Amino acid sequence: MTQPLAAALRRRGHEALVATRGGTDVEQVLAEFVAAAQGADVVVPHSNAGRFAPAVAEQVGARLVCLDSLLPGEEPDPGWTDVLRSKELADGLLAPWSTWWPREDVDAVVGEHWALLTTDEPRVPLRLLLEQPPAPEDWLTRRSGYIAFGDTYAEQAALAEANGWEVRRLDGGHLHLLTAPDDVADVLLDVVAGLAH
Repeated sequence: MTQPLAAALRRRGHEALVATRGGTDVEQVLAEFVAAAQGADVVVPHSNAGRFAPAVAEQVGARLVCLDSLLPGEEPDPGWTDVLRSKELADGLLAPWSTWWPREDVDAVVGEHWALLTTDEPRVPLRLLLEQPPAPEDWLTRRSGYIAFGDTYAEQAALAEANGWEVRRLDGGHLHLLTAPDDVADVLLDVVAGLAH
């Protein structure tokens, strides 16, 4: 679902690679992200990938700009953990993300992009969402960026802002990078430019 944003960045003359995740534990996923990010100037995680991003950025020597994402070190909310457990199927993997809510609720977030959202939708084990990836000790005080879409991750954006990150807020849902990729690309490039000074 990050392909539209990558395409928007390419139209603006920037290289953009979308990392895929196939591992089933934290160590495998981190290794895959690091391998995909080799040579990158900026690591741009969305959603759950934000928990891995400071470690990835450090290992490849890149800057970090989070898009409406979780951050490392946050303890799983017990209520949310219960929701996740209810989505675990007999094969030990979670049901596809798009099935966790009523179709009309997901449609309200993704608009006409349902097919793009659900094509090759990853299924992961519950433990992957509950285990904490490693992070550099000083990751939060490093100059980074955070772009929030609406208030889904308001606490994370506030934490980033309190620690001197370049923070922007866009009106939109959690999948704003899918539904408004050009808007997100413009703000992302502005944040990256700000981090360069």
